[in-house]
Amino acid sequence: MKLNWHKRRRLIDSAKEKAYKVLADNYVTEPPVKVTDVARNYGLLAKEVDLGDFGYRVAGFIEPKQKIIYVNKADPPAKQAFTVAHELAHWIMHQKELISEPNKYAVLYRSPLGKTQEDPIEVQANAFAAHLLVPTEMLEKYKKDLSKHSIAKVFGVSDELVGYRIDHESQK
Repeated sequence: MKLNWHKRRRLIDSAKEKAYKVLADNYVTEPPVKVTDVARNYGLLAKEVDLGDFGYRVAGFIEPKQKIIYVNKADPPAKQAFTVAHELAHWIMHQKELISEPNKYAVLYRSPLGKTQEDPIEVQANAFAAHLLVPTEMLEKYKKDLSKHSIAKVFGVSDELVGYRIDHESQK
């Protein structure tokens, strides 16, 4: 089922609101967001793992019963941060679905950030991760004076994520 613009907007807005609450609750006021520390505050441990032959397709996954987020050891730290933030979103916003349908929601498969996602839960998890790692208020401080690449370094995220936030979401 294709999400209409209004439903997608509501999902993104609710994820953004939740991300900003998490930032406030964890007293995060400056980049970079130390997402593994934030996850730990919610009882989750982030661990690197060698995903072997699946590494080209999988960025990471969460084991909800063990409260562990596994991230692809082969990924650079910026990509790992997004994986942790995405799985944290599932933990905070979608625990019921995560536990009832782990094969569907516990694994983060690779796809371009700008690719239109139709699963409402994945839309929210991606939006939460993007706003948690690159909050609009913090982004606005840097985007006038720095290149996307320099902003990505300040925030400890990928150039792709900064580009996505600037091009698609910082104005919304």
